[in-house]
Amino acid sequence: MRVATHRIWKGLLAGGTVAGSPGVAWACAVCYGDPGAPAAKGLTWAVVTLVLVVALVLSGVVAFFVHAVRQESRQELAENGRRAEERL
Repeated sequence: MRVATHRIWKGLLAGGTVAGSPGVAWACAVCYGDPGAPAAKGLTWAVVTLVLVVALVLSGVVAFFVHAVRQESRQELAENGRRAEERL
């Protein structure tokens, strides 16, 4: 209980600090300057790359679960087919 209260106070303090000085939270040093600067272009490509990597990993996870569900469905159909043949 004590740790949770400590975390809440930390969060409130951080939120209050940002709310109390909004000029500091407007933009980072890279974004504040010229959008055509090499640093800003590099940051843009870094963000795009990270988004693509996350999308690739998540699509791999989804593909795995789709494969697992299809495999289970195939096995279930094959098992039901064998049971039907055994009844005849």
